[in-house]
Amino acid sequence: MRTFPRWQQRLLTRAQAAAYCGVSVATFSTLCPVRPIALGADKRLERYDIVALNEWVDSLGDCFPKRGRDWLEMMDADNDESAR
Repeated sequence: MRTFPRWQQRLLTRAQAAAYCGVSVATFSTLCPVRPIALGADKRLERYDIVALNEWVDSLGDCFPKRGRDWLEMMDADNDESAR
């Protein structure tokens, strides 16, 4: 029997987005610069894109290489410099 990977919800409510980021709704509302997407005229239809949330969280610290940069290539460059 073939199994399929579990899908992840892309658009989150404010409460879900706050929980995803690991903070309270009040803290999320104060700190998060990501604007919700309006899926309708009602405030209840606003959703936060998980991709935008990931980009915001990634921008908060420099402990990991940024996406799109090859960490192996960076290590090779460091080794090349130290070998000289």
